[in-house]
Amino acid sequence: MYAPPQTSPVARHLDQTRETTEALAITYLGQVGFALQHRGITVVIDPYLTDSGDRTPDFPRGFWRRNYPAPVKAEELENMDLVLCSHDHLDHTDPETIIEIARSSPQAIFAGPRKSVSVMAESGIPASRLRVLNADGKPFEFGPVTIHPIAAAHETYDVDSDGFHAYLSFMICWAGWTLFHAADTVCTRELSAELAKFDNIDVAFLPINGRDAARRKLGIVGNMNAQEAISLAVTHHFGLVVPTHYDLCEANRGSLPEFVRDLEAADPYRPFKAFRPGEQLLLPARAEDGR
Repeated sequence: MYAPPQTSPVARHLDQTRETTEALAITYLGQVGFALQHRGITVVIDPYLTDSGDRTPDFPRGFWRRNYPAPVKAEELENMDLVLCSHDHLDHTDPETIIEIARSSPQAIFAGPRKSVSVMAESGIPASRLRVLNADGKPFEFGPVTIHPIAAAHETYDVDSDGFHAYLSFMICWAGWTLFHAADTVCTRELSAELAKFDNIDVAFLPINGRDAARRKLGIVGNMNAQEAISLAVTHHFGLVVPTHYDLCEANRGSLPEFVRDLEAADPYRPFKAFRPGEQLLLPARAEDGR
């Protein structure tokens, strides 16, 4: 007897949440990947749902082995509306993940910096479904969602001859909430100046894997470390701090216990949330238009 393929609990939960909740739902997809949902719209950020990073010729097999399987398969994501990618590294713009989402969600739009969009186009996504974003002061409006691209320094700022940034962070205003998805970046004066433009940043997704000479020698570009992420959170009074980029691969991870210890020492009343893969958090909607 034919048995239809079973979808994962996370895929079923995403479908249910999309249709039923009035809250702003946040679901962790691993590494720095998240799905945001509110009133029938789903926005996915930096989904990396394969093991393609461990099949690159530049590193020996096993170097980028995942510590845990993807909580959902890309082909299960059938109702995605917008996919944001922050830069063209495989754990942020993964062609294998992207093309499967494009097939499963034919209505989805894909957006990111020009280098990421080039990867998307090469993967077979038509130009009509692609949007190039840049840190040029112009927000990207997607229905009730307002996205402010912010230049990110993945150790350094990378801008091409036409002024397009290779690395982006995203400030997302939706359902009355302001969420800062840092993606991959270090802390800079320029970043602080951009963050200061927003009165209240309710949720901040911050990498904590850091950087060092040994990883740099291998060609592994780093980010802010736990102490720097904490300093940024305290300086800008982030409402809820969500550590990211610390758990997926042994070769480039950070220390969650160190982050928790140092945050509690620096600011014992600062809320934080360390997600388990596939875990969801619901934030009550505050406004109709999210702006």
